[in-house]
Amino acid sequence: MSSSIHPSRAPNIPEPQDARRKKHKKKTFKPQPASSSLSRSQLRKKIRDTTRLLAASSTTSSLSATTRSDHERALAAYQHELAGQQLADRRSALAKRYHKVRFFERRKADRALARLRRQLAALSSSPSNHKSVDTALPPSSPSSSSDGDGDGDGNDRKTPLETEESLRCRIRDAELDLAYITHFPPLEKYISLYRPSDTPATNDKRARIRADISRRIADGSLREAPDAPPVTDHRAKHSDRDKRTSTTTKHKPKQTAPAEEDEEEEDDGGFFEV
Repeated sequence: MSSSIHPSRAPNIPEPQDARRKKHKKKTFKPQPASSSLSRSQLRKKIRDTTRLLAASSTTSSLSATTRSDHERALAAYQHELAGQQLADRRSALAKRYHKVRFFERRKADRALARLRRQLAALSSSPSNHKSVDTALPPSSPSSSSDGDGDGDGNDRKTPLETEESLRCRIRDAELDLAYITHFPPLEKYISLYRPSDTPATNDKRARIRADISRRIADGSLREAPDAPPVTDHRAKHSDRDKRTSTTTKHKPKQTAPAEEDEEEEDDGGFFEV
């Protein structure tokens, strides 16, 4: 019997079992891009695995140059993402820790600044125009504008007369105090503005941070300058606007009955009037 097979019947004959086995190629590990959805433990695991893979491939040369470059870039991205998460966690922890202290000091600085501005406005609008005003002395603080609790009571000590120039200097110091509280470095432990420390290093650090914030205000590099008006001014503006609105609605000319019904349906302002 001849062992040769006719070419026309060759496609119908099954191949041997060894020939049907697929040759599996060795899969290469592809690095995944760093994502903000990864947790800190997942990022640490990826950094550890990628570092071990690169260390092992450096001795055996099992990775190509392109694959190794991809792994190195992925490792740098993982490390950068992990460092960003650690900084964000530290920032959040420090903000929660010193939130109460900064809240009370910010309110204290706001009141002191509002009182100084009222004194300057009273001095500017005085008919005598002597460029001096009877004002309260602030208690001892890192700056000359740290005025007690800022309530404006008559229990403080009085100075004889204060000029407009000295008031403006105190207003600038009060604005700097407010900027110190608002723009304190978020990754450092907060140093209280109104409570002097016993250690000279802490006092020097406070003075250095205040000087840096003052320089940034002068250069215009500070994102938000602390020159916003006090909260009381905003409330006064809103109350004046409400009064003007109420007076205009009261003196509005009367119209016929159908027109008034249409106006009540279209205008919701009358619903909120008391």
